[in-house]
Amino acid sequence: MSRRLLLLGIGALLMLNLSAQDGPPNRQVDWEQIKAARIAFLTSRLDLTTEQGQVFWPVFNEYEKRKSELGKKYGQKKRSLVSNRDYENMSDEAANKMLDTYLEQKEAEAKIEKEYLTKFKEVLSPQQTWKLVRFEGEFRRSLMQRLSRSRDGSPRENGAKKKGN
Repeated sequence: MSRRLLLLGIGALLMLNLSAQDGPPNRQVDWEQIKAARIAFLTSRLDLTTEQGQVFWPVFNEYEKRKSELGKKYGQKKRSLVSNRDYENMSDEAANKMLDTYLEQKEAEAKIEKEYLTKFKEVLSPQQTWKLVRFEGEFRRSLMQRLSRSRDGSPRENGAKKKGN
């Protein structure tokens, strides 16, 4: 129990530190810090034992690598279809190719999800596997909200909006 509390505390501190950093809107994100916060967050939420963690994290890291490679592959493909991200003036032909590429990417993502959900269930209980899906999405949403608030200068407390002129 104390190990989980320690990991949760570390994760919370990392997330608070990330959201509290001041700087220009286009500053670089510290991906190592985010990775450490995600590990602490998921370890705590999944209630991983030491033994499960030793087997789970290499599988999860492999999963993340595969998803990242897929995103890069399709990102390049999409960028090659539209110059300067000029989506407003793209041709119907380019739009159709973009849609085909989008569907191809979603199918490839679903294939990876199916493969790794099976692998995760070999290491985790079905409940932990479902929590992984749920909490990974929760972590991602929380991170995006924090990054968005830090970029637009919004206050971080209570989700309050920045007062206008």
